[in-house]
Amino acid sequence: MKVLVVPMLARSRMGGPWSRAQRVARAFQDGGHEVTLAWGDDGNCVDPIAPTLQIPVPSPLGLPEAIARHTFPLASRLGLMGRKPVRSFEEVLWLTGALDERYTRAAVDTLRAQMRAARPDVVYSEFSLAAVIAARAEAIPCVGSSSQPTTASYASNPRKSAGIRRLLREMGMPAPASSLTVLEGMRRRFIPSCPTLEPRPGERAVYCGFLDEPPALTAKNRDCALVYLGAGSVPAGVAVRAGRELAEALGCDVYVAGVPEATQVSGGYTVYCAPRFDFAELLPRACVFVHHGGQNSMMDALSCEVPQLIVPGRVFERQFNAEAVENARCGLTVRASQPALIARAARRLVDEPALASGIRGLREELSSLGGTKSIVCEVEKVIS
Repeated sequence: MKVLVVPMLARSRMGGPWSRAQRVARAFQDGGHEVTLAWGDDGNCVDPIAPTLQIPVPSPLGLPEAIARHTFPLASRLGLMGRKPVRSFEEVLWLTGALDERYTRAAVDTLRAQMRAARPDVVYSEFSLAAVIAARAEAIPCVGSSSQPTTASYASNPRKSAGIRRLLREMGMPAPASSLTVLEGMRRRFIPSCPTLEPRPGERAVYCGFLDEPPALTAKNRDCALVYLGAGSVPAGVAVRAGRELAEALGCDVYVAGVPEATQVSGGYTVYCAPRFDFAELLPRACVFVHHGGQNSMMDALSCEVPQLIVPGRVFERQFNAEAVENARCGLTVRASQPALIARAARRLVDEPALASGIRGLREELSSLGGTKSIVCEVEKVIS
């Protein structure tokens, strides 16, 4: 079977779609299938594990490329992006430029040309709207990733999708009010979650839990805390101050990711700051993981049974994840990115084990759903 995997691209730092696309591509390869992995020069797509196809990268808000390349990285470093409420995934697509009509035309044309040349048996969309449209135009089955908060029934903003509707009508396709309806029309929608966290999956949805098999847990000392407040969600200085407050409140070393490299001392403990850390090495040691509520961060914490403190800001999906984690008794939520509040909530998580008493059961539920292996098996059924 030939598989074309297409991730969502964005000029901002957004590692989730690319990392998930890589995992899905590797699973198809392990299943003996031929994989092509679409990528773009957006700064997120690195070290592809399969032969690649380069596709255009959207420009934020559809701005000219020269402006977007400088403006948005600066806004991200200053934490300005976190000040704007984002109420639906349709707004995310609009902000990244994925709903810009010119961009979508270019991406669809590139993908259709590749599909005609290579004739894949199936297209896997990692939240790529252009991939779904191109596959439909070429009459190739399309499947892909999904989640409850990215559906139109959860939240949408159809005013942002006028250009997509024009393009669809021009191509002779149905033009629904919301572009999210197009994503929901895939043959199968794979949700990297479980019924406890996302109880209303929608049509043609398959839960797959953890994409990768969770690590074997060992009796390591929980001797540190880990902080990652996202790319552009809060100023780097706020994240570092939160690290210092946590070191004093928890009495342990703290690792703060997503900030410039530095080392500080607070309350006799070390606060290590860096753009990236090896989370696979640190999470099994962490007594608390403070993060922004992204899907990957939430799942990484659950896979290592780490109580999580979520600071979701004003982003709809992160707020959804934070509420789900708290309801499942796997952590707490702090609505304001204030270091003192974060430190007090983290101390409460450590002192009151009942607040994270649901972690083990939820980890077992997620582990039982098959991950990327279940995705491959289900797609093989669709194509057979």
